Amino acid sequence: MANLSVTGQMPPRPGHGTLGKKILVYANYFQLNVPKDLSLTRYSVEISPEVKGKKLGRVFQLLLELPVFNGVASDLRSMIVSRGQLSIPNDFSVQIPYMAEGQDEPLERAITYTVRLVTPLTFSVSNLVNYLSSVTPGADFVQKAEIIQVLNVLFGHYPQAHSGVVSIGQNRHFSTDRSQQNAHNIRNLSGGLEALRGYFQSVRPATGGLLLNVNVTHGVFFEPISLALLFPKLGTGNKITLKQKLKLVRVQVTHLPAKVSKKTGGSFPRVKTIFDLAHPQDGRTETHPPKVATFGAGPKEVQFWLSEVPPAAVGAKPPAKGKTGQKGGAPSMPINQYISVFDYFRRKYPQIPLSERNPVINVGNRDNPNYLPAEVCQVLPGQTIKRRLSPEQTQVMITFACRKPFENADSIVGDGKAVLGINPTANSKAFGLTVGTSLITVAARVLAAPQIKYRNAQSREHNVNPRNGSWNMADIKFQTGSNLGPWTYLYFRSNRSRDRFGEDDLRSTVVRFRDFLGRSGINAGGLILPSPPPIDLVDGQEGQNDTKIKNIFRILYDAAKNPRPRFVLCVLPFNDVAIYNSIKTVADTKAGIHTICVVGQKFMKDQRQEQYFGNISLKFNLKAGGVNQTLDPAKMGIIAEGKTIVVGIDVTHPSPGSKDGAPSVAAVVASIDKVLAQWPCRFSIQEGRKEMVAALEGMILSLLKLFEKRNGKLPENILVYRDGVSEGQYQQVLDLELPLIRNACRQAYPATATKQGFPKITIVICGKRHHTRFYPVAEANADRSSNCEPGTVVDRGVTEVRNWDFFLQPHACLQGTARSCHYYVILDEIFRDRPVKPPHANTADALEELTNNMCHLFGRATKAVSLCPPAYYADLLCTRLRCYLADQFDPSDNSATPSVASGTAPPTLFDVQIPENMRDTMFYI
Repeated sequence: MANLSVTGQMPPRPGHGTLGKKILVYANYFQLNVPKDLSLTRYSVEISPEVKGKKLGRVFQLLLELPVFNGVASDLRSMIVSRGQLSIPNDFSVQIPYMAEGQDEPLERAITYTVRLVTPLTFSVSNLVNYLSSVTPGADFVQKAEIIQVLNVLFGHYPQAHSGVVSIGQNRHFSTDRSQQNAHNIRNLSGGLEALRGYFQSVRPATGGLLLNVNVTHGVFFEPISLALLFPKLGTGNKITLKQKLKLVRVQVTHLPAKVSKKTGGSFPRVKTIFDLAHPQDGRTETHPPKVATFGAGPKEVQFWLSEVPPAAVGAKPPAKGKTGQKGGAPSMPINQYISVFDYFRRKYPQIPLSERNPVINVGNRDNPNYLPAEVCQVLPGQTIKRRLSPEQTQVMITFACRKPFENADSIVGDGKAVLGINPTANSKAFGLTVGTSLITVAARVLAAPQIKYRNAQSREHNVNPRNGSWNMADIKFQTGSNLGPWTYLYFRSNRSRDRFGEDDLRSTVVRFRDFLGRSGINAGGLILPSPPPIDLVDGQEGQNDTKIKNIFRILYDAAKNPRPRFVLCVLPFNDVAIYNSIKTVADTKAGIHTICVVGQKFMKDQRQEQYFGNISLKFNLKAGGVNQTLDPAKMGIIAEGKTIVVGIDVTHPSPGSKDGAPSVAAVVASIDKVLAQWPCRFSIQEGRKEMVAALEGMILSLLKLFEKRNGKLPENILVYRDGVSEGQYQQVLDLELPLIRNACRQAYPATATKQGFPKITIVICGKRHHTRFYPVAEANADRSSNCEPGTVVDRGVTEVRNWDFFLQPHACLQGTARSCHYYVILDEIFRDRPVKPPHANTADALEELTNNMCHLFGRATKAVSLCPPAYYADLLCTRLRCYLADQFDPSDNSATPSVASGTAPPTLFDVQIPENMRDTMFYI
């Protein structure tokens, strides 16, 4: 390894793949036509004093109203883009007095912002197009990323500046049109939320030029209804949770007329931002502070001191310091005394009935509160909610987003182009850019599926041919069955479930399942009967239920009469996150007992019972160390030689709604055999939202030693599939993670091996969070769901000739639009020096076929999966780790769900320990 780069360089494409049936597919890209000699100038914008959020966008709007900026584009955050340089001095500076929408002139107290345009940089878009059209190998185009950023600003300007479109970030845009014509793009999710169908867009470089990627996307927003209607949907029982949901939500005040601009004659709604619910600590510095009975009190329990009654008061607010008296107020309004929000609105706006129960909101701040009742607040459309959906809401969202491929394609070329303002717009015309009218077609290939190897009833080798990406295991055995040892089952009952099974019926079903395992090649004769008595759980009592689960596993762990079970089949009353998390946490991290959870209704159902048994048996065999299926060694490429360890790496981060300070968790899995059957793992807990794996060195070293222990030698090659990394982080993997892998190798391998360049390392980034989609051109090349056939691979048309990457869809998508996985090679020391053998024309063929074949070896399913197994297993491990840390990651959903780290301090690796008897198994499957 002495002659190897510590960080490595991204390898060039070794050629395009040739294997498979050649077809054409549509891609969700439009051709971007660039005029000759097009140059764009980017100006960085500095604003003083600092301004954020909606006000920042408004300052940019006021800036762009100046004549000198006619025809420019902006991200409304930090930059302006023009065609060529503007006719302004290099030290251009301008004073912008702040005015809200609808104001004709600044208020007396308005802040004046100093706006400076600095560091103008001019980029030649034409030179980039010429570079992309050339196939000459060489260094990357230095300004490519910056030009793409500038072009994205240009195309994002229209939807971000358009009043009828709301944007999430720079690339996702949603129409807020509530007309009947747009009703198909809106779906009520219940609970005060709705889903909107919108569009993602991004300029992408490709061989031959630039493309505009447009994809359908979906977002979750508050329903644009009155707060009085929204409150019962959100639930007002927990005021802290309600406050968190409503923080910074913008509402239109409905009891006052809209503002009318004297200059334009246009009307503008009066908009306020929710700061908090009424709080006893509001306005403590005032001479007459408000009187708020309790946090989130209703209008009768919130009082403020009324010393004047402005004729156009926005809400019920204490007067500014030093102001007294009545100016044009109603005669019946009491002056110089406290009045409740309820009485104030009853007298001043008697036509508006108020509910006593709805919390009063504060649209001011803590020191200067401004109170409004819910009945006069209309939630503005297009406001996102950053919290996890309930299972019921998630299911509605999935149904809404699940559409046929051609439906999404039609939306892109129809509604999508309108929402995004693609062709023709004054903005794109000003820059001389045009966008193609139809989706592009690209060359693709369909790779053949490999035969899957099992054993028949006589234990002889038996081959199965996949059809449409899946196959059947009926009447065949696992390639290598395992010995479960002692095992038993637990029956969890709930007062919420109507399905209750007799203990004799359940025992008979478990015995049938034991016999099925035997026929599948698994030694399941160690079933312990009778099982413990049923465990009765109470719906909504997570803490109490957790105690019962801990107690039963403590009994199993301390078993004196019977041997301690190695496996427990847990029969649940229904799918329940809290129950599942409790079982997995105590069984995996405390008792050291493998668990497989099933829903009682499905387990006991006679119809298709053996198919259900088969799915469960896959997990049993993997957890016990067995081999479910294999492939012909000829289809395993370099892996078949037994000299390669395949590694999967993934990191999971805190999600919306997670606790402040919640950690990120890194997961690493690795193969320990040449048939890629068993994937032991290691994991670590690290700083939240940190993608690069800090403890990678120790985890890789441990897995290398385990490989050596199982195989009697260390691997010559390390093939890494790294999941969850964005394009902007590819170099970080080389700079930060690769050195840690090399450090682990230096500790594991003798110096003579590292000096000779062993082990060789290849790192492939795999990602499914991209927005590229493919649609069959010919019906003959479509599957039953109108998607591309399983095995479809694309490595040209939407890729760059100099980069080694490809899109692969090994699986059949049963419903919705299939999403391929994008594989990008950022380091290659394994394949580059190996001789190419037929049927491969180059190493691109070798890697594409190997990756596709590996997707047929995911042990938990009898079908090809969309993500390469090492990355898939690492993702499953991340999911399991989230179970252990549920109180950190999902406190809103599992407020009483236990965790191995239930204290206030951030959890560490010592809080999550897998007992030694399970540490080197696939306990996470």
